[in-house]
Amino acid sequence: MTNGAAHPGDAAGGAALPLTEATSVAGVRVRPVDAWIEELLSRAVRRYNRRPRPAGIAASTGVTEPTDARAVIRRACVRSALAGSATGALATGAAAATAETNGLGGLVAIPAAVLAMGGEMAFRLLLHVRMVCELADLFGLRFDPDEPADVWALLALTFGVVEPPQDTDDPAGVLVRSARERGSDVAKHLAVRLAGESAARNLVPVLSVASSSITSWVVTRSLGDTARRYLRYRRALDGALCDEALRPHVERLFEGLWFIFTADGRLKPEETALLAAVLRQLPASARACQNDRLADDIAWIERLRGVPEGARAPLLRALEIAAAVDKFASLRERKLLAHAAAALGLRADEGGLDRMIRELEEIGTLGVAA
Repeated sequence: MTNGAAHPGDAAGGAALPLTEATSVAGVRVRPVDAWIEELLSRAVRRYNRRPRPAGIAASTGVTEPTDARAVIRRACVRSALAGSATGALATGAAAATAETNGLGGLVAIPAAVLAMGGEMAFRLLLHVRMVCELADLFGLRFDPDEPADVWALLALTFGVVEPPQDTDDPAGVLVRSARERGSDVAKHLAVRLAGESAARNLVPVLSVASSSITSWVVTRSLGDTARRYLRYRRALDGALCDEALRPHVERLFEGLWFIFTADGRLKPEETALLAAVLRQLPASARACQNDRLADDIAWIERLRGVPEGARAPLLRALEIAAAVDKFASLRERKLLAHAAAALGLRADEGGLDRMIRELEEIGTLGVAA
């Protein structure tokens, strides 16, 4: 993911990602569904990135998360629901035609309904990618079409392709594995999940019109809200992630983000996606030992004492942003910040933390001075 003026994919042309193709028994090379999904997503991101940038969320533009970002999600939900109801209507029509013609009508109607479900699945995927890209634009960010790891992570978490780390006995290990997972791996699981979900909500004639429409709305809303929160996190923390003073100490920052995010007991999907994004910046050797380190916040506090003077203030600021970015800082988070500040030889800024929370609630991003 990038910010700034550069548009990833502007000069990329029509090149597609290198994809594996399967050979059918007839000798024709047929692209698997997961490879097709992977290329479709990449092309959709690349095409979107050629668009001019809109006004982003900021106090100076009047664009805010509570109004503009939610409006993007509502528009996508309406389109998704309409597509779902149309597919449900076709499935109902296919069932009726089959029944009224003693099965003969099904020779045409059923394949047509199946094709409609496949088309709706592709349309909804494109709609979801477009929605996520529009939200990213509002936050001044854009996805890399050749490596849209953020988009894959959001889709995987929304559709249940990956198991949430907090629901396992080995949350750190699950997070490490999810950070290593390739887009092609997610696409493979996503293809099965999308096809099964599309078929399941169109099984019952008549009811499928309502169920397909409602399910499409709910899934789109869930993805949109997760993406909106994740992009708020990324926009707020991107400065810290790109800070040259912090670059050698990303491991300490990653551990701190983990303890801040889990202070309330459970990782949210957007927090899981952000942690995976930060984890991808760590070398493989550093990832391997995280499972033990993420189990002991006291040891992390002690390791903070070894952070050089020049990186201490930026690190504490990043941790304060992490505590504020969900628009609520619990007592446990504030105590953790106080202990971290003491280990760094600094003082936690309670007033600054509350100001950041108010700014995030009202606008959705932090000002330059934050």
